[in-house]
Amino acid sequence: MQNQTNFVVVAVIGMDQPGVIACVSAVMTRLGCNIVEMTQSTLHGQFAGIYLVAKPEALTNEKLNAEIERAVSAKRMKLTIVTRDFEKHPEDSGAGEPFVISVYGPDRNDIVGTFAHIFGEHRINIEALRAFPMGNGASMQVFEVTIPEELDTRSLHRVMIERARAMGLNLTMQHRDIFEAIHRVEIV
Repeated sequence: MQNQTNFVVVAVIGMDQPGVIACVSAVMTRLGCNIVEMTQSTLHGQFAGIYLVAKPEALTNEKLNAEIERAVSAKRMKLTIVTRDFEKHPEDSGAGEPFVISVYGPDRNDIVGTFAHIFGEHRINIEALRAFPMGNGASMQVFEVTIPEELDTRSLHRVMIERARAMGLNLTMQHRDIFEAIHRVEIV
């Protein structure tokens, strides 16, 4: 990456509609910014996007934020924009192995909190999380995590399986490379 002081994080949340990404990215392009990374999702008609942006030194966060707000307002979009300096994580957040952990069964209000607590106790970072209903009162939570290399994954798996069973749930844990290989769909 270039000089860190030129990087900002822009978060965009609100009512989803066609053209949100086009509107926000057009402002960034016009102001000389480069979208380095971006992730976006919608949930029940609500848009959430987060951008890592390289911006010109002379462009302030306030000006970037105001210009995006002005553009989305002109298009009558109901969005909230937050722009803040990018902060490099003090620890090497990439140290560890990527795993996908799926918890599924009868829906409960404590599933995410219970497993997030286990991850926190073991210094496991949650990189992504998706929770969704499966019908008939069941739900699934899919955690993409980075497990520190020094952690014994077999004993961690046992702890999580026991906890899931005690809650009447099922749990699977796979290295992300294996998960992706199994779930890869080839389009010919």
